[in-house]
Amino acid sequence: MVQVTLTIVAYPRRRAEMIHALRSLMLPLQAAPGIISCRLYQEADDADTIFYVEEWYTPEDLDRQIRSTHYSRLLSIMEAAAEPPELRLNWVTDVKGLEYLEAVRMGDRR
Repeated sequence: MVQVTLTIVAYPRRRAEMIHALRSLMLPLQAAPGIISCRLYQEADDADTIFYVEEWYTPEDLDRQIRSTHYSRLLSIMEAAAEPPELRLNWVTDVKGLEYLEAVRMGDRR
């Protein structure tokens, strides 16, 4: 799985516009081949900080999307940020849930 995390600081007067633009990218993305999820968040203590997260099954799925007009639009949104945006691409090789937490707390970490 590949997780794309984009952190954007919006100009206060353009925050709603930026959120709307990101939301407009999300709907068609849900039908893209290889997408797991796409989410949008705001920082609790700073409403101008926006987090946009995509999760993809494979790097090839993400690569196909990066070559699309979707990413051209995303790059335009990034250019409109109040500060340089932070883009992270994380290759996730293992995911664990509550059972891992329970095993560690019980001293049975495998």
